[in-house]
Amino acid sequence: MDTIGERIVFLREERNISQKHLAACIDVTPATLSRYEKNTYEPKGETLGNMARELHTTTDFILGLSDYYDLPDNTMPHSNHLTAKEHRLLDYYRRLNHDNQIRLQERAQSLFENQK
Repeated sequence: MDTIGERIVFLREERNISQKHLAACIDVTPATLSRYEKNTYEPKGETLGNMARELHTTTDFILGLSDYYDLPDNTMPHSNHLTAKEHRLLDYYRRLNHDNQIRLQERAQSLFENQK
């Protein structure tokens, strides 16, 4: 997930927000939002801020300056926040059947032990 468009789509889907709804909330047309998501256009200042607010994230995440997409929660230590990549890996893990989850756990443990 390297581009602004990919990050917008990720957040919109993660938050279960339709393209039409988000476009209305940030005061752009659905066609303009589609162009942001396809990396044809880049959102500017105020639009970027509105988008971050509506997607409950930071402009840094949308711009690719941070991998943390959830807004900071003062009740949790920062280390408990998942990056987008970590979230995607967790999603893959949860989709695996039980036997493959065990295989993945064993492989992860082996990789960790071998890197020491």
